[in-house]
Amino acid sequence: MRLQLTLWIILAVFAGEVSAQTSKIVSGSTKFSVKFILGTCNGTFDAPRGEAVFNEKNPENAQFDVRIAASTFKTNNNSRDKDMKSDKYFWVEKYPDIHFKSAKVEKKGDKYQATGTLTMRDVSKTVSLPFDAKKNADGTYSLTSTFDINRLDYKIGEKDWKLKDIVTVNLQATIK
Repeated sequence: MRLQLTLWIILAVFAGEVSAQTSKIVSGSTKFSVKFILGTCNGTFDAPRGEAVFNEKNPENAQFDVRIAASTFKTNNNSRDKDMKSDKYFWVEKYPDIHFKSAKVEKKGDKYQATGTLTMRDVSKTVSLPFDAKKNADGTYSLTSTFDINRLDYKIGEKDWKLKDIVTVNLQATIK
């Protein structure tokens, strides 16, 4: 009887580990837009990188640890891009990554929400990011999130009548 109980415990632990398998972000994109005096500035960062644990059947067990290289900021304007990488904005030499680490994931209607810590520069704040998840035929998941962020909350520049404070971010990641 004791042996059977031990085997059941081992199987339960193993089954839990299988359902909570960590995946790598294998591809994706990071786009943003912000309004300024001449219209809208659109740009990109390189694809996010990191790890994720996600299964739509158990969203409460999901975890995300995602980084975006701040130095990959691109708007197709070299002088603006150089300025954005300086200590006035992202200060990429000192703070190379934008980082999000989830603390809680939950289903909200037909979407999901990841709540966790977003860090840019030396500022960390708790945020809730809505996202969609789609399981692909090959077993990967496509995750997409669109959210607004106030750049001033993270010391990205200063108040300026020529540049709006709110930046819209569109993040896409495929995990495998």
